[in-house]
Amino acid sequence: MSAERVGIVGSGGVGVACAWTILLQGLASRVTLYDRKIDRAVGEARDFQHAMPLLTRCDVRGASLDAIEPEDVLVITAGAHTRPGSTRLDVLDENIKVMESTAAAIESRALPTVAIVVTSPLDVLTEYLTRRWAGRGVSVMGSGTSLDTLRFSEAIAVACHVHSRSVHAWVVGEHGDSSVFLFDGATIGAKPLAEFARQRGIDVGDEWKADIERQVRTAAYAVRDLKGSATHGIGLAVGGILRCIGRENGFLIPVSVRVAHEVCASLPCALGPEGASLPLFPPMSDHERAAWDQSLATLADANARLPA
Repeated sequence: MSAERVGIVGSGGVGVACAWTILLQGLASRVTLYDRKIDRAVGEARDFQHAMPLLTRCDVRGASLDAIEPEDVLVITAGAHTRPGSTRLDVLDENIKVMESTAAAIESRALPTVAIVVTSPLDVLTEYLTRRWAGRGVSVMGSGTSLDTLRFSEAIAVACHVHSRSVHAWVVGEHGDSSVFLFDGATIGAKPLAEFARQRGIDVGDEWKADIERQVRTAAYAVRDLKGSATHGIGLAVGGILRCIGRENGFLIPVSVRVAHEVCASLPCALGPEGASLPLFPPMSDHERAAWDQSLATLADANARLPA
């Protein structure tokens, strides 16, 4: 099985960006946009249909959330965005209501094989669906720190004057303000980051690391403050996840899955048709491990607000 049938819940900016990536990269044979506002979903689908002569053949459809069909992968993007001055966890109370009604609509029709949560705060909402759909044959994951990791690699690459594909560095934990940047295990080519920097005469001390971390941690908020919400980056990141589920099986991406008792957070996982593998725990320094523990504690506190 591959990700031939992909459904996207929510036809706002993020949902449309995900659909656009799938279509441009030819990642599915059927894409359905689902929305409570059916006219919006149908309109977006029709807009894509007009460009099909330029794209890999795909059946693009718009439908009501109450008409969900069986999907290989269902991407859930519906919900409120953060507002200036707020964090992802600040929209939990608003978005858990959206997720409850969305889950009920999905259950009334057909559960997917794989569900990818993108709605903020995605780790908490991934935990919610992991609990709700336990034992029902659905592999639940969140898009997690996949985009944060891309941003992290790019920031290191720019600072070190190399191509980003030569950088291997992970962001783990919460997709949010407590995310953890694994500088100590980062490599450039075959060299640890510290050794590469020493050979090139680059200072990668605490101040340098703090600046890289600040750039990445605030990236989405900076885009939000400029244009309302970040959409293109996450759309491409979700496309990368779908490509690994459907075609490039075994590729490691940090996605949000169950990593501790009733807590979902991001760690590298091998992706494939059945979803995410068991998470892999990368080496962490004592400082990074303490930050990881704090990130899980932050998420556990937020999870206490989930409905029973």
